[in-house]
Amino acid sequence: MKSLFRNSLFCLFTACLTAACNENTVYHSYQSLPDNGWGKSDTLSFFVPITDSLPPTLRLFAEVRNRTDYPYQDLHLFISQNLQDSTVWRTDTIAIHLTDSTGRWFGKGWGSVYQSETFIRSVRPLHPGNYTFKVVSSMKDDILQGINDVGIRISR
Repeated sequence: MKSLFRNSLFCLFTACLTAACNENTVYHSYQSLPDNGWGKSDTLSFFVPITDSLPPTLRLFAEVRNRTDYPYQDLHLFISQNLQDSTVWRTDTIAIHLTDSTGRWFGKGWGSVYQSETFIRSVRPLHPGNYTFKVVSSMKDDILQGINDVGIRISR
């Protein structure tokens, strides 16, 4: 049992290192949510520096880590960003599908936590700068249970 735990821990560490070392990743960050739930009015903010003198086209992804006690099949989010023009905000409404119709979890994970992602859009910033992503739950619950972390990943 001890050996199985050690091997699982090693595999998890190796997978995290491999994912973190992806040279196409421009930005990748998660924000943890409180154990008592994600409030409907709580906004998660991600501050993204783009340093390339001629920024390339970027692919935007939303990521979520959920527990198996999450009560729905999907998670709906409002994601606002100002990548194309730092003074103009664009808001996308996205749905991340977490289970199929039988309740089988999508995404990667085991036990009681799963990680899923969905593509938002491709965008090309006009110039280098500091940009912001704001993420808000668009679910009907005043306090949404079962979500551990929400993240943003940007790649070339």
